Amino acid sequence: MTAPPVGKSGAQTVHPERSRGTSVRGGPSTPLGVNGVGLIGLLVLLSALPAFAQVVPEREMEIIQSLYDAGKYADAARRANESIALANFSDAQRVRLFEISALSAFNLSDLKGAQAAFLQLLRVNPDYILDPFAVPPTAIKVFEQVRKENADALNLVRQQIALRIDQNKRAAAEFERLRLEQEERRRKADFLANDIKVRTIEKRSMLVNFLPFGAGQFQQGRVGWGAAFAVSEGLMAVLSIVSYFAINALYKTETFTWTDRLTSPEKNGVFSFPARVFDPNRKTERDVWTGLKYGTGIAFYALWAIGAGDAVWRHQDEIITETREPVKPDSKVPTAHFNIYPTQGGLGAGVTIGF
Repeated sequence: MTAPPVGKSGAQTVHPERSRGTSVRGGPSTPLGVNGVGLIGLLVLLSALPAFAQVVPEREMEIIQSLYDAGKYADAARRANESIALANFSDAQRVRLFEISALSAFNLSDLKGAQAAFLQLLRVNPDYILDPFAVPPTAIKVFEQVRKENADALNLVRQQIALRIDQNKRAAAEFERLRLEQEERRRKADFLANDIKVRTIEKRSMLVNFLPFGAGQFQQGRVGWGAAFAVSEGLMAVLSIVSYFAINALYKTETFTWTDRLTSPEKNGVFSFPARVFDPNRKTERDVWTGLKYGTGIAFYALWAIGAGDAVWRHQDEIITETREPVKPDSKVPTAHFNIYPTQGGLGAGVTIGF
């Protein structure tokens, strides 16, 4: 890369290649030994390492752009030329750096430096166009003159770029082909491994959770809890029903008759009707059965509510399980079946393909 000297400011742009050669003056000429040369080379390498390590393309672009925007064209050109040699910039970033370097040199009246930077820019992108709203017409004229004078060289650059793009496309296509082949081999290997992956999706209803006797727990596969709720609720229900019939058994039917009632002439004032009467001597027995009936009834509904709440708390709409099952060799052959089935108002046909 050719770094143009800065014009009016009196400073000189540092040339990365020129800085590699060092001449020692000031005394009598003395031969420099092998150890001295090695020491100097080591010092130069060590001094360059921090620069390589610290240059970040995005951050460096911001710094150079800020220098250019602030009108510090000499610093912007110097830093742009140095950064291109140190950091791994993208093509778009390199184009912008060369543009800043060229415009900075142009603003410093360094026409040769601007032409050299414009040429470097065109070698990266031969079809680049300067922004007419941001770049003065005189600079655009210099830029287009450089493009015209190096038309043959730029045509060669265009061919190289087209070739590189074509190579990248072919490399991407080859990479995609290899990826598809690898996936196909993996699929065949899985298919020929005599087992298949079976995914089961179980749909669970929320309404089942509100049913008694542990229905929600059974739906969730919690058989132990479901059995516990079913047995306890069933026992409470049976005891409550038995208590009800036991209380009814304590009553007996008696017929009550009145002779002073206004009745039809055929009955001569006699009126009678049957009624269920409780035996007062069995009041204690009735109270025991009544307490048992209500106690077991309340316990039944309490257990029902607890079971329903527990099922709702642990409810999941879908349960997905995956298992691997062996596959018979004959099942690996693709098959097709045609079937006809009745529908509402006609017939339907379908094809089932297995592979």
